[in-house]
Amino acid sequence: MIKGDLPRDDYREKKLQRLEEIKNERKEAGVGQLIFEKEMFNQLQAMTNAGVWTFDTQAMTFHVSGGIYEVYGLPQDQAVKYEDFLFNYVVPEDTWVVEKIRQDVMSNKQQVTCDFRIIRQRDRKIRWVQSSVFPILDDDGNIIAMTGVTMDTTDHKNKEFEKSLEELNSMGEMLNLLGHHWKQPLQIITLKAANLAVSHELKKEKDTSLLNALNDIQESARDLSNTIQEYRKIFITAPEEKNRIFDFQQQIQKQFMDRQEVMEKENIKYYIQVPQNLNDFSTPHTRSIQRIFGELLDNAIEAIQRNTNRIKQREDKIIFRVEDYKLGKKIEISDTGGGILDGDFWTVFKPFYSTKQDRNNTGLGLFISKMLTNLHLQGTLELGNNDIGGTTLTIYIPQIVELHS
Repeated sequence: MIKGDLPRDDYREKKLQRLEEIKNERKEAGVGQLIFEKEMFNQLQAMTNAGVWTFDTQAMTFHVSGGIYEVYGLPQDQAVKYEDFLFNYVVPEDTWVVEKIRQDVMSNKQQVTCDFRIIRQRDRKIRWVQSSVFPILDDDGNIIAMTGVTMDTTDHKNKEFEKSLEELNSMGEMLNLLGHHWKQPLQIITLKAANLAVSHELKKEKDTSLLNALNDIQESARDLSNTIQEYRKIFITAPEEKNRIFDFQQQIQKQFMDRQEVMEKENIKYYIQVPQNLNDFSTPHTRSIQRIFGELLDNAIEAIQRNTNRIKQREDKIIFRVEDYKLGKKIEISDTGGGILDGDFWTVFKPFYSTKQDRNNTGLGLFISKMLTNLHLQGTLELGNNDIGGTTLTIYIPQIVELHS
């Protein structure tokens, strides 16, 4: 043995000891790195107001991060189930969206991203969330798990809502200014045409074509003025009121009374079906609901008026039905206006869509109604043909209507 060398056993023990030290150092470094990464992950979640979850489709186990508890407003010590996130915490009207996400991921095995509304558990307020779901596949391409990132997007939705209102108000102000500048020229045109018509009436020999042309000029000027006023009503939004009970029976009756003259002229009957035991419905959006009801009722009346297949023996009618539906109300407005073609279902809610020949029609009624239902009421507006020879517009409004507060 060379001087200075350690005995073989001592050398081996020293080497093992050093290896153990290196192992511990690496282990500590790894734990430290994991702690650091976890802290960074938690900070990222806090900044984005998002949470992560994983569902093992084989073991049927569900794991969530702390961010999910925050997004859904759950106590940190509460046990969570996959079914709760699919159904119990989601606004009932949006459960079909969540179910569709699950089905699309399972069938297409691709990432799916979608927006839907949840009921935050700590304060029972509705919040908008965006969820991106990713499938995890095994070597054979079978789904063994799904993982997702769910983010609260309510603030973003509020900003979109504010932007939409600003744009509508800007258009309203522009139309208001335009109407002001056009008012005097239109009055002059109408007055001149009326004077010419009166002067011509006093003559012994009358030119019928000239009188008809003058009448058309007056009518066109009036129509143009009325159209500008209609656009102003649509685009200028009034501020909402404080939360109060909405009386469906009274409000619907008022809408029909406002249109009683035209309905009697067209021999259109109406029926209001509101159960006496209907649960109270409180909302700060009374004006929006009134406006939606008015637009949809006008749409039903005009559908009956333009129906070329009206049968004299059959009663033309409009049925307004309200019922409790999950957390809110379902309102159905049915008419006998002839229904709608399959190809039009995708276009009726687009702005400026209209099948009506009336010059005063703006083609914005259904578009505005859908926008107000979605943004103000957090509800949905759907359209379908019915079995009484027309269409049924169905509105779903959740009881909790405080997205914009």
